[in-house]
Amino acid sequence: MKTFPIQKPNGKSITATAFEPTRPIGRTLLVSVATGMKQSFYYKFAAYFAEQGYHVYTYDYTDIGLSKHQHLRGSVTSYNTWGAEDYPAMVRFLKEQHPEQPIYLVGHSFGGNCLGMSQVSNDLAAIVTVASQQGYWRSFNDGHRYFVWCVFAITMPFLTRLFGYFPSKTHGLGEDLPKNVSADWSKVILHPEGVTGLADQRSSWFQKITRPMLMISLDDDTYAPKQAVDNLALCYSAAAVERLNIAPKDAQADSIGHLDFFRKKFQATLWQIPLEYFEKQYHNQNKERILEHQ
Repeated sequence: MKTFPIQKPNGKSITATAFEPTRPIGRTLLVSVATGMKQSFYYKFAAYFAEQGYHVYTYDYTDIGLSKHQHLRGSVTSYNTWGAEDYPAMVRFLKEQHPEQPIYLVGHSFGGNCLGMSQVSNDLAAIVTVASQQGYWRSFNDGHRYFVWCVFAITMPFLTRLFGYFPSKTHGLGEDLPKNVSADWSKVILHPEGVTGLADQRSSWFQKITRPMLMISLDDDTYAPKQAVDNLALCYSAAAVERLNIAPKDAQADSIGHLDFFRKKFQATLWQIPLEYFEKQYHNQNKERILEHQ
């Protein structure tokens, strides 16, 4: 495991970590994390894929974890920074480091929401999203949607104005967030078009992504309910999207929720799903290349 800076075109940097395989099979995996989550949460997941022969990379978004270089009160970081600067910088770095290898992506929550914020998503060989959703609060389950509206319409804006950033740690929502990320997250939840409505203010690639995608929802996930994940799948209208909804009983568990997919206890069950999907896509794409040259 090696941690190092990745330079962005604007001269700023984020911090990434590489997991090198002992027996490389010529494939690369990028793990894009959820809002407010540090890359270290995904280290065991990354190490597992490295054990399978993948070159694996994780990274922290600007002003999160190892990529935090200033006090959040002075930060101008937004979702656009993460989705249109940080994520593309990682994909371009991987293309430079492994030019002959297919690059796969596992995106958790925002890590899959933001794919439509950059054209580099079409440089990926295949994509798996976990608990990534369109966002609009009315897509949430009946018993939770009004709680979500109150948090993002009232609590989050109030606390962000009070502190100059959103104190996520005190609310169990990961690392503290820059004020613009907080504002963008609220827009995603409150806007009928969710994350695509936010992207439309910049440059949207949601309907231009053509890569194979497996989009996973967790049946007991109150932060990314099945309907909200279904709605995001519709946004990737040009992609070859497969949908999978997983109930805890499918993984011999009492609960999974929004985060536990990436905990080591699911190595023998849930982690096999993206691994098998990437293997299938790799072999299918190889067959297509062979047929093209015959």
